[in-house]
Amino acid sequence: METPTELLHGTLHVFIFDATSPSSLSICSCIFEDQLEPARVTIKLDRTKVAETSHDAAREWNVCFHILCAQRAAFIRISLKTKSRTLGRLMIPVSEITTGTPISGLFPLQTDRGKTIPKLKLRFSLHFKYPYRNPLKEPKFPALSLTTFPQRSNCNLRLYQDAHTSHDFPSTYKVGRNLWEDVYKAIDEARLLIYITGWSLNPKTVLVRDLKTSIPDAIGVSIGELLKRKAQKGVAVRVMLWNDETSLAILRNSGVMHTHDEEAYSFFQGTEVVCRLCTRDHAEAPALFAHHQKTITVDAGASSGERREIVSFVGGLDLCDGRYDDQHHYLFKTLDSIEHVDDFYQSCIADAKLQKGGPREPWHDVHARVTGPAAWDILANFEQRWSKQCDPSLLLDKGNLSNELPTLDDGTSSKTGDWKVQVFRSIDRASVSFLPENLHAECSIHEAYVQAIRHAERFIYVENQYFMGGCHLWESDTDCGCKNLIPVEIALKIASKIRNNERFGAYIVVPLWPEGHPEGEVVQEILHWSRLTMEMMYKIIGQAIMDAGNEGLHPKDYLNFFCLANRELEGEGENYMPPSSPSPFSDYWNSQKNRRFMIYVHSKLMIVDDEYVLIGSANVNQRSMDFQRDTEIVIGCHQPKHIGHGKNYGGVHEFRMSLWWEHTKRTEEEFVEPQSLECVRQMREIGDRMWSVFSGEAMEDMGGVHLVSYPITVSEDGRVEDDGRTFPDTTAHVKGRRTFLPPILTT
Repeated sequence: METPTELLHGTLHVFIFDATSPSSLSICSCIFEDQLEPARVTIKLDRTKVAETSHDAAREWNVCFHILCAQRAAFIRISLKTKSRTLGRLMIPVSEITTGTPISGLFPLQTDRGKTIPKLKLRFSLHFKYPYRNPLKEPKFPALSLTTFPQRSNCNLRLYQDAHTSHDFPSTYKVGRNLWEDVYKAIDEARLLIYITGWSLNPKTVLVRDLKTSIPDAIGVSIGELLKRKAQKGVAVRVMLWNDETSLAILRNSGVMHTHDEEAYSFFQGTEVVCRLCTRDHAEAPALFAHHQKTITVDAGASSGERREIVSFVGGLDLCDGRYDDQHHYLFKTLDSIEHVDDFYQSCIADAKLQKGGPREPWHDVHARVTGPAAWDILANFEQRWSKQCDPSLLLDKGNLSNELPTLDDGTSSKTGDWKVQVFRSIDRASVSFLPENLHAECSIHEAYVQAIRHAERFIYVENQYFMGGCHLWESDTDCGCKNLIPVEIALKIASKIRNNERFGAYIVVPLWPEGHPEGEVVQEILHWSRLTMEMMYKIIGQAIMDAGNEGLHPKDYLNFFCLANRELEGEGENYMPPSSPSPFSDYWNSQKNRRFMIYVHSKLMIVDDEYVLIGSANVNQRSMDFQRDTEIVIGCHQPKHIGHGKNYGGVHEFRMSLWWEHTKRTEEEFVEPQSLECVRQMREIGDRMWSVFSGEAMEDMGGVHLVSYPITVSEDGRVEDDGRTFPDTTAHVKGRRTFLPPILTT
């Protein structure tokens, strides 16, 4: 087969209509049992499968695929198959579709040897579109079409960083301040419904812990008690949690993931709260994947003081232990305070407990509050999932709701809303009662990320718990299945800017290592995938710099990976004296002695050009981006009046600047232009200097500056050096390693 020399980069729009029915074939062909079997259509780029229809006995699909491409290929291979064999196929050279001319019609299929089968035909259309938009013809952030929910206007959006922000956070940033206090208020004010989806919910979790709060009666009230109280007053409280099948109530087993699912179910048994545990049904691996959505929907008093409205929260924070934190991300100082004395959390150090002292595991996350039509879409997502896996009669009737609340269409609850918001999901029919007829599953989160990257003009800012993808371009393990295109698209975007002699900056913030013990098999394998991803990205960028002849520029002048960390010296206000101590020379002992630990980045966030934000539950890995694995929900948001108007900055810019202040304790003029070389180098200088403070032998307080450079060395030509680094206070290798685990688990 011809070896392609260019990357196929763009979107392949495919519509599969129907195929010749079995009854139209000859009598001789019908004597074979497979001719009567349900058939499906598969689409491959060379040998890589990129799309597949459902099985259909009548061979009528009428299904549309938007296939995102960023790989080398010579042919598009379309095959008609039954369970037992391939009935026929068609090979279309890539060169025929990259002209942009659509291919459409009823086409006879061929045997594997290229012989035409005249009576076996497939009706389809193909149209290839290159990735970058025409600004004169296309909006910058258009709605996606292959989704359940359309892009909604007249919405209001509030963006939050961390579960709480303390009172010394600068008032100059007009962003959401106290997420968990706002969640408490919203639940407490609900009169009709409280619908919650979660990966985890610990009923003992206390939401309000700030002694200076405006709702002092809420201090010490657990989420479980709050929900029971509301249900007793007649509010419909429905809680839908992922059923971790490794947790068994009969054995008092908390499960591998410690999600408190059985504990929550038992807590609400016999109360007015209806709590259901739902497995993530999967034909091949039912225990491997999770329901990962984190949403809260309630009815609340409208800001205008008129009729009540639907309010939805969505993002990365579950209502469980370890999540409560503020911008300080203390390691030791709050161990005996109301914030953490009953919520000591440390999942990355073996045998860590409050009685042995810190460091605790600080937690950084982001979340959002939505009102307006998109809030109703988040409500609809809950109803669709509940109706599929629980008893739909336990839901409030939408007709009755409309008597109390503004309907989805009238928009009266958000007359002043200036945000456009679209709800995206990773989900299939095994977990949801409704999808549009032309979708056999929804993979809109991945498409939303890719489209936003392709339309980026100046910079991209990412915070995510994981960052891996594009395995078909890795140096090894190309068949591991981690095929999402997000890292590839960022690298290709940067390469295109370099070729056009334009500035671009990409900032990616991840945890120092994934949650868990850093020497463990799971963590080391995830680090391995992340390392291969970084190597692939820097190789593409390094090659682009050399091809453009940009002497004096380095791949890190365009792309940088960062972490968050803290190192705090013992000081005023630290009074806790643990009664015991860790084993000498253990990771725990080392970290305690050196007074340092990473801040765990759990965010699922991407900001593009300070104009568009994606925020939700989805990680940048295959589990979240593949509709057949974890179920996810994300919102994509922008303010049209702040798109392409110079320095007329809106809410997205404000949020990014607020995050950067939290991470750097700076508000620099250069930060306003993140694509500039000055800004990129200043952020890298901060990260490099603070990494030296964090990892060095000398004890030095980081002074609230948490941004550190990810510990990799990149050469001028884009090679990531194998320098044998280990994480501070551990023997765990930064580059990770391939293990015996199946890639479907860790990608």
